[in-house]
Amino acid sequence: MEEVDDNYLRSHNPVLFPLGMHAARFRMRRVHIISDLHLGGTYPVPPDPGKRGFRLCTRADQIVRFVEDLAREIAAKGPSELVLNGDTVDFLAELDGEQADSWAPFTADPGQAVSKFKAIVERDPGVFAALNRFLDVGGRLTILLGNHDIELSLPPVRAELRKALGVKSGHDFEFIHDGEAYVIGDALIEHGNRYDAWNQVDLDALRRVRSLMSRRQEVPKQYQFVPPPGSQMVTSVINKIKRDYAFVDLLKPEDSAVVPILLALEPGYRKRFGELARFWYWTRSHGLEGPLLPKFGGDIKADVVANKKPFGQDIRATVAPGSGSAQSMLAGADNDAALKTAIGESLDGAGADFLRQLDGDSRGARPGMGTDVSASETFDTALGFFNLTFGSSAADKRMRALLTAIRGLQKEDSFDETRETAKEYLDGASELVKGGFRYVVFGHTHQAKRVSLDDGRWYFNSGTWADVLRFPNEILTLPEPDALKQLDRFVQKLKAGDFSEWTLFRPTYVQLDIDDNGKVAEAKLCAAPTS
Repeated sequence: MEEVDDNYLRSHNPVLFPLGMHAARFRMRRVHIISDLHLGGTYPVPPDPGKRGFRLCTRADQIVRFVEDLAREIAAKGPSELVLNGDTVDFLAELDGEQADSWAPFTADPGQAVSKFKAIVERDPGVFAALNRFLDVGGRLTILLGNHDIELSLPPVRAELRKALGVKSGHDFEFIHDGEAYVIGDALIEHGNRYDAWNQVDLDALRRVRSLMSRRQEVPKQYQFVPPPGSQMVTSVINKIKRDYAFVDLLKPEDSAVVPILLALEPGYRKRFGELARFWYWTRSHGLEGPLLPKFGGDIKADVVANKKPFGQDIRATVAPGSGSAQSMLAGADNDAALKTAIGESLDGAGADFLRQLDGDSRGARPGMGTDVSASETFDTALGFFNLTFGSSAADKRMRALLTAIRGLQKEDSFDETRETAKEYLDGASELVKGGFRYVVFGHTHQAKRVSLDDGRWYFNSGTWADVLRFPNEILTLPEPDALKQLDRFVQKLKAGDFSEWTLFRPTYVQLDIDDNGKVAEAKLCAAPTS
């Protein structure tokens, strides 16, 4: 394992340096935190290194190398723990049954969930074998739940996970699947989707489902688990257009900032995004009675807790059992108003202006887009992404809308590890350190971070071992006329399926060295070597 090279750090972020003492002087317990591996989805057939297949994670070999290196280091450097901080596997990338164009935001059937997990393991057996070797040599393995691997919490899938890892009675293994944070001394570790209204998980409903499933009892309609709107966005929109535009699932996390980009690419999904935005608007604004997370910063004000009015209760009565559909949720709510609010969050309140940018003269759905679109909707649905270029007034509007959307999603300093541009996570970490923690470690955003919270307290993000799309800097910084020219070139490359120039693979992890008193003596953001 290598700490991020000082020369690399100085060239990218001059203030990014290790904290505290050098662990090499002592024999401490070392904790490595990685997240967002996103194992799942099919590889290209036949194998082709130039193609992605249907995957976020294209470098499983690097995960194997990292874990095997950790196993070898235990003998020389002492006790070691590996924390997989959520989204280890990706159920949202797995086809639902035999249908070629169907994905589920949550797989409620335990047998089908086990089958999907087995398929994930069979594609990347080396990863699970390496984790088994790490356990065999005395390493401690801790796994936390994310929002793409919710099904791991189901009792039959948990059993299959232990089997895939080869967990034995003498192994030091823990799986935290109930929403609790993982605390090591004065460090708090959690996935981070708790602070993202699009991806908050209804943990209380999930607990009820698990409770009944553990008894092999049927889950009644009123106890159905409704997956978060971000998961529904992935399975009902992103996955459906991913075969044409392979870059779209590199836009993470699935939240308000992604919506305007997808709308600019495929305006035909506006109705569906309105439904998802209505669901999102309710999840972020409902008033819960009972224990509340103190309001800070934005609108995060309630944990998903059991109380008199559980999260999701109002919508379960109108949702078809097991469908996870947002269509019937909150009858009478205004889809377009919710969509304007959602988009406005990422575009400084300009949601209505952005939607006006998308207005065009064409009507009707582009062939192959299914039944998501109403023929009477007054926005451009005929052009689609492959006709998105300069030359018509409608396309010109959409190019400007796409530029606005990209600038809303990614800032010039989004990849600066010393700054967190997504306020909700910084606010969340700032609130958590009030509980006496010196270090807060999230994942989820796919952006590695090491940000000072002042007074010797720090926010870390472990980043991702999946690929990330980084838009050309010229699009983000140049005046609009020049940026649009660069955007046109970028779009042409995307149409050709060639976005490798802007695809990053930088496997990062957070390293904690724990002293004899159980406190963090040193914390680092590190990058694993790649080959």
